[in-house]
Amino acid sequence: MPTVNLELQMKFLRELDEALTDALGRYSDDGAEKLEELKYMKNEVLRARRIISERIDAGDSIEKPQNSGLYDGYQEAAFS
Repeated sequence: MPTVNLELQMKFLRELDEALTDALGRYSDDGAEKLEELKYMKNEVLRARRIISERIDAGDSIEKPQNSGLYDGYQEAAFS
């Protein structure tokens, strides 16, 4: 069963965190609303990094659920 690469997710989140830090510096004079949005996104990235880090430390892997047949009709429509 396929698993999600947690190290790859961490790399993405680190890069996103760096981009948000850069944006906070670049747009520091653009108003409080924009800065609050950027700060919120940065906090969410930090939260996600903490969760992924905990999963890595615990040795977890995220597996995709097995196909239960529930969505078979939708898969056919999506690929036709």
